[in-house]
Amino acid sequence: MKLPRSTGLLRQKQRLLDSLKVRNDPGNGQYESGQFGRWSNKDLDPSPPQQRTWSAWSFFAFQFSIAFSPTTYNAGASLYAIGLNWWIIFIASIVVSILIAILLFLNARGPARYHVGYPTFVRLCAGMYGSLLFIFIRGVVAILYMAIQTYYASQFVAVMLRCVFGHQWTDIPNHLPKSAAITSSNLLAFGILWIIQFPFAFVHPSKMAVVFQIKSVIAPIGLIATMIWALVSSHGADFEGLSSQTVSGAALGWSFMHAINAIVSNVIPPLVNISDLARYVKRPRDTLPMPIGLVVSKPLVVFLGMVITAAGYKQFGQAYWNLWDFYSSVLDDYWSPGARTLVFLAAGIQAFATFVTNFTSNSIPVGCDLTGLFPQYFTIVRGQVLCFILAWVCVPWKLTYSASSFLTFLGSYLCFICPIVACMIVDYWVIRKGNVHVPSLYKTQPGSIYYYTAGFNIRAFVAWVVAIALVIPGVSGSLHPGSIGTAAVRMYNMGFLLSTVVAGLVYYLGCRIWPVPIYPSNVQPKDESWEAMRYTEGFFAEDEVIPEYLRDKVLDGQLIHVHADKEEVLSAPGDGKLSI
Repeated sequence: MKLPRSTGLLRQKQRLLDSLKVRNDPGNGQYESGQFGRWSNKDLDPSPPQQRTWSAWSFFAFQFSIAFSPTTYNAGASLYAIGLNWWIIFIASIVVSILIAILLFLNARGPARYHVGYPTFVRLCAGMYGSLLFIFIRGVVAILYMAIQTYYASQFVAVMLRCVFGHQWTDIPNHLPKSAAITSSNLLAFGILWIIQFPFAFVHPSKMAVVFQIKSVIAPIGLIATMIWALVSSHGADFEGLSSQTVSGAALGWSFMHAINAIVSNVIPPLVNISDLARYVKRPRDTLPMPIGLVVSKPLVVFLGMVITAAGYKQFGQAYWNLWDFYSSVLDDYWSPGARTLVFLAAGIQAFATFVTNFTSNSIPVGCDLTGLFPQYFTIVRGQVLCFILAWVCVPWKLTYSASSFLTFLGSYLCFICPIVACMIVDYWVIRKGNVHVPSLYKTQPGSIYYYTAGFNIRAFVAWVVAIALVIPGVSGSLHPGSIGTAAVRMYNMGFLLSTVVAGLVYYLGCRIWPVPIYPSNVQPKDESWEAMRYTEGFFAEDEVIPEYLRDKVLDGQLIHVHADKEEVLSAPGDGKLSI
């Protein structure tokens, strides 16, 4: 009997969907993917010991190197325009780095302790279904930034190709209309850069540490060498010429707050993305060098950017805030084999540094977010591949060419993401005292401790909405100056501090008035002291599923809680000692 055509198409569609599903991969028998149900897969589950490959040095190198990107380099451009001089901008970058370093450390602790990434960990405070909104917000913005950063890196590739081919490169005829917002040669450079970085999409984040270690060495060398050459060739730097106006008094104070907000917008991605990397450490203390790397590198790159621009202004009579424009001006005035070689190397280092930053700030988060949204069909690597492909779909040259207001809106990302980070930090450090029941992070049944109300933690969403409502009117003022009152503008310029503090406070009060459960009712009473769950990595002996590598530890942890004195230390297989 012949099946109806519609039935056959449905079966073909189902076979296609089944073929795309993530398959279990037991590997060496110690770890099975997707072991907690449909909200689970091998990249959403806790990272097994063999994936915990990031060391303390890896995290220092990661955070130190991530600042070496075009967005950090030209952070001083808009701040000069509002009347700040170089040393005030430098002080603002130091203040921002210290504040973000503190939040970065706080937000890394939970994922480092329980070895889960952002899409899983955010369920803790947002709720099972509520987490999907927070995941979606991060993922969409990361895709757009992925495209833009890829375009920035391709500009360095264009400089490199000019060094090699000279006028044969610059004379390439343009066959694209003006409406395309890009020339044929720059489109070719974008394609070349994309092909170079695309293979990295197939590398799992647990194996990416060495890339950041390489960048942390060569990126500072390239930028510092550029600064030395700029100062020597121009016999100093002209900082005064960069600023057309100066401010003082109250205006200076509000401009300083504006500077803090502007610089923060460049460091928000690592702040929210750190969960996706902190999960790969052996011990939480391995993340301690990370804030140090931020405090050292961020002000350094901002300072180098201002010095190179000021030196270039003195020599060439124009302020080149984009480093690729500065390198092009060097080629215009110093066209020689030696100059071409040095510029080629310098531009190559910056291209490499930019697309490496792209991984942690954009492609890895997108891979994690797609995994969190569609756990049956995406792994982190699959998501990274799709993110790289979408870089073309976003046509970033149009975003940067004619949509300055759109880029301003992207810069307002902190208004949406800082309240999420604040809720995550308060939830882990204050409300739960570091105790997470990992199996409950995958349960959507009513009554599950992270299911809250219909899958949403109303406390977190009230805190998020209140914090956004305070500062979001200022976005209109940034897009259309003069369209809103001075008070709203000032609140927006304090957006980072205001949204973070208010969201954290509102969430704390919400949890105090309507307490959240710490453990499932069927396992209470249990120890609720600071990180009492750390010994068993978030599991109880009563749990239905316990990873193979944790079973002995969970059993020993239960014996300690039941029979041992608080100061007793017992031996535990494979982990040295367990103490309470």
